[in-house]
Amino acid sequence: MAILFKKITRPVDLTDLDSAKKTYPQITYQYSSPSTLDEIALEIGQTSGVSEGEAFSVLKDFRTLLKKKLIDGRTVNISGLGYFYLAAQSKGTDAAEDFTAADITGLRICFRANKDIRLNTGTTTRTDGLSLKDVDRVNKANSAGGNDNPDDNNPDGKPDDGETPDPAA
Repeated sequence: MAILFKKITRPVDLTDLDSAKKTYPQITYQYSSPSTLDEIALEIGQTSGVSEGEAFSVLKDFRTLLKKKLIDGRTVNISGLGYFYLAAQSKGTDAAEDFTAADITGLRICFRANKDIRLNTGTTTRTDGLSLKDVDRVNKANSAGGNDNPDDNNPDGKPDDGETPDPAA
């Protein structure tokens, strides 16, 4: 399966809505379903030699301990995977001395991937099976009675060099 993206147009300078606009890719998960804990446990069991139940149990324990460590005010570094950490949300105050813990409206769990698993559009990742598909082109081809295979890199019949245009260009 491919990584699906759609195109969005937004101002280059987000603080100035009248600034020049460019089109950027946005990954979409609209046409897929999330992987579940059961599915991950099954695959770990199939590849590691432990039972699916054991893998499931370990993953559930990891989830519980991850939350506990984050609530304890710590980051969690899983070597080879990445860092989990909390980020606070707030509407803010005009002066720093006016800000209190009561002004925090929510917490988000954030994740920073280790360099070993980060994805890029370079040739090494593409040879590992990375494929990007423009859902607008796939949907347009489908509605026109064209190719209905979302895994086809070239639904519009034009030559495709396999690269997504660089939004910074």
